[in-house]
Amino acid sequence: MSTPTLIGVAAFRGSYTARLVQFGESPEVLVPLLRRIWTDTFGRDTGAMAAALLGHDWWSLAVNPKPRRWDRQPPVPGLGYPVVTEDATVRRGALREDVGGALEWLYLLHLDQRRLVVYEATIHGRWLRHSAHHLDPVEDLFVTAPADDGGGPEMTVCTVCGAVDEIDHVEVPSMAGYGYDTVTSCVRCGSSVASDPMFGDRVTRKPWPPQNPTAGDTAGETR
Repeated sequence: MSTPTLIGVAAFRGSYTARLVQFGESPEVLVPLLRRIWTDTFGRDTGAMAAALLGHDWWSLAVNPKPRRWDRQPPVPGLGYPVVTEDATVRRGALREDVGGALEWLYLLHLDQRRLVVYEATIHGRWLRHSAHHLDPVEDLFVTAPADDGGGPEMTVCTVCGAVDEIDHVEVPSMAGYGYDTVTSCVRCGSSVASDPMFGDRVTRKPWPPQNPTAGDTAGETR
């Protein structure tokens, strides 16, 4: 069963350019795949990866696509299986517009931040932000990990202090006039990710372990 998906590049004030991936995937599958394509195929060159993705519509993406006898065009090495149609063009849209057609996911690259933001189509025909991922996972402040017993729900882990499920999240309508301003912070160390529709994510990593005060800081304390 196909999962029609758009993948492309974010632009100013919520606009984007994108191509269709007919057999797209959920973020749990496609985000790791795109990270591999970014690293293995494009040597971490986000601009080159974006240009290649916008060069075609796609049946599906793959790191090592193999030729198939029924394909009208050979696969693009290190990227996937292109769709060959005369009317396939780059799609231009905006996040605040209604979702057109039977689409389920939208993946947008933020070139200057090496970041991938995922949106899902809601029952109301609108794009809703689902998640944000750095193409280099070590840049993520919060990551998910399997439960220790292997059978429970995933845990959210702070990569600064190692706190598990100690996360505070605040979301309010954005002053930009669309979307939301959000702050996700670690209760233990105070590291945080603040995000808004115009400027994207801003990551603050606090020192850990907390730095001991210097002698000058404690000289005036009462003992």
